[in-house]
Order: sequence, then C-alpha cells, then structure tokens
Amino acid sequence: MNTNQLKKWHEEFSIRHPLRLFKKQKERFLNRIETELETRNYETKQIKIRHWGIQNRLLLTKCEEPKIIFMAHYDTPTIMPIGFAWVFIFLGHTKQNIALPLTFVFSIFFAIVDFGLAYTDAGYWLFIYRAVLIALFLFQFFIPNPHNEEDNTSGVIGLLSLADWAKDKNLKEKIQFVFLDNEEWGLIGSSALKRSWKKEKHLGEDTVIINLDCISRGDIPLLVHHKKDTLAQEIFPFLQAKFSQTKIVDMKGIALSDNYTFRKRGAVDISLTVPAIISGGFYISHIHSPKDKGFSPEKTSHLLDALASFVQSKLSESSNQQ
Repeated sequence: MNTNQLKKWHEEFSIRHPLRLFKKQKERFLNRIETELETRNYETKQIKIRHWGIQNRLLLTKCEEPKIIFMAHYDTPTIMPIGFAWVFIFLGHTKQNIALPLTFVFSIFFAIVDFGLAYTDAGYWLFIYRAVLIALFLFQFFIPNPHNEEDNTSGVIGLLSLADWAKDKNLKEKIQFVFLDNEEWGLIGSSALKRSWKKEKHLGEDTVIINLDCISRGDIPLLVHHKKDTLAQEIFPFLQAKFSQTKIVDMKGIALSDNYTFRKRGAVDISLTVPAIISGGFYISHIHSPKDKGFSPEKTSHLLDALASFVQSKLSESSNQQ
C-alpha cells in the first residue's frame, strides 16, 4: 500500500478530525471520508438508523452483491478510568473473562469501604472517598478522549487504502466498505446495520466480513473470531507471511469489536496488539486514553498488503468455483 498516502490521511485526520463523538463532529468526518471515496469513483450513501433509541450515522459504498465486506468504526471514545486500563495491561483485552470478574471484585471492595465509612459515621472521610472515586472513575466516562490515532482512525485509514487498491483492481462491484458508528457504546451501529441488511437480504450465503479495529502500533496481529473460525483460518497464512507472530483468538461470547455482531457468519476482527504482562493475554496500547498518539504507516501497510493478497486469492477461488 502507499505509505505516503497513509501518512497524509493520518496527519489530516489527527489534526482536523481528532474527535468523532458528537453529531457535528461525526457529520464533518463522514463527509470528508465520502469525498475521498467519491474522488475514487465510488458511489456512496450515508444512512441514519435509530437503534435502541440512539441515532447511528453510517457510510457505505454501494455494492449490490458484495463478496467481501470490510468494516471499521469511526466513532471515538471517552477516557477509560485509570484502574480499568491497568487491568488490561496486566491481563490483556483478550482475557476479559478474567478481567471483568476482577473488576467486579474491586467494585465489591470499594463498596465495602464505602459501607464501612458510612457505618462508622465518618462523614468527612466518606465525602472525600466518594469524591475521589467519582473523579477517578465515573467522571472520566464523560470526558471525550482527545487523541484517537489508533482507535479507530487507523481502521478508517485502512479501509480507505483498501478502497484505493480495489478501485485500481476493478473490484468495486465485489467489495463493499462500511464505516460504522457507536461501536464504543456497545456495537450499536453494526447491530442497526445487521437488522437493516436482514430486511434487505443484502448478505449472500458466502459473504465474507472483515472488521479492522486498531491496526497500526502493535507487533502481533490478532485474528479474533467467536467460535466459528473458518474465515480466520483462511486469512491466517496471509498475515503470518508478513507477521510471524500472528495469532488466532476465539473470544467466544465476549465482544471486542463490531465483528461480534456478525459472529454467526464467522466474521473476524483484526487488530495489532502487544503482549500483556500476564502470559497469554494481548492488549492494544494506550487506547481510550490521551496517550493514543502515534501511527505506523509501515505496519499498517504490511497488514493491508496481506489482506489484499487474501482478497485476490479468495475472489479467484470464487470465480473458479463458478
């Protein structure tokens, strides 16, 4: 892939569109992405879908019968509380089956301390304790994260680069690109899209769905699936040719990104990660924090080259079967 173009997108988006949390921010960014796609002669459509009472703004390239769909969420998060970040550094995002119960244990501990202070009628210290908890944990959930170069500006750039490549290969009628909203609030945008696509009968029986989320800074590509691993196994050798430490991870019933919405179809998520302190876990560094700075066009380019090779092989295989 063109690393110079990757750098240009990164520089522009990180300066002009660092936040995509509120309506106007999202609309400006989607319009900018749409311009990039239309410049490359893609037909696009922006759609608004209300789901669970929340408005979702999505951007899709038009493709009536896609063989392969690439997705990435473009919305950005609030700041993660400090304690949560350290749990993931130790255990990894892939060990949430351990991290979530551990977080629950900490919550019980804090509740016991709160009860103890209230029981002893230590009103002053109880006020200080609760104020500190609110400042360190709850309050941060409402502060927009100022830098989001990995999560998920990198995924958006990845989709644009693949769209540029697919245009040159005359694959616009076979590959669809989807920019999703509200992943950070519980995969709401992809859930809304799934419902819409089901009504339209948009997806074919063998349509491949690949989600890109945080694909720049790490050293170890993770192919995340949920029980059904056929697609992950197909992509694996292409990524391993570029990154020898590539791993396949079955997250079962735990969601990491929007591929979970389409898990019954074997959809995969791809992220570049680093090892957690506890062996066997992997995490994405500095996401949901003001430290989410830095973008490696070289690593992103290697990953996208591997995916381009997979796409060519997959489409060639489909053509031969027809």
